[in-house]
Amino acid sequence: MRYEVTQDLMTGNSMIDSEHRVLFDAANKLLDAFADGRNDGGMNIVQTGIFLKNYVDKHFEHEQELQKKHEWREYDTHVRFHEQYKQTLSDILDGLPKDGPPSVELVSELNLHIVRLITHIRTMDKRLGSYLQSRGEV
Repeated sequence: MRYEVTQDLMTGNSMIDSEHRVLFDAANKLLDAFADGRNDGGMNIVQTGIFLKNYVDKHFEHEQELQKKHEWREYDTHVRFHEQYKQTLSDILDGLPKDGPPSVELVSELNLHIVRLITHIRTMDKRLGSYLQSRGEV
């Protein structure tokens, strides 16, 4: 399965939508590395996982800065989701094998976590995007 920022996932905010594309690209690369068994002594999978984790942190920080700047009413709920998401992603990535392919369970867990992000984008981020547009932030 390939993850993409389709029209139903567009928030209307160029920064958020652009960063979502990068997140999905990184998630796809990690899943491709899992599927291809390209583990190169653990480096390809681990490096891709580290990039994904760091980019999630950066993206969530950017979203939260926008929310603070525009006094988003759902800020606390959004931050709680972000913190929980980052912790679970970190737990998943801590389970990456140092060599050899990842387990089916780990791949499944990562896919489910990506779906959780998609649900977040379809609900919370789209509401945020509409709010930001109403305040002239595109």
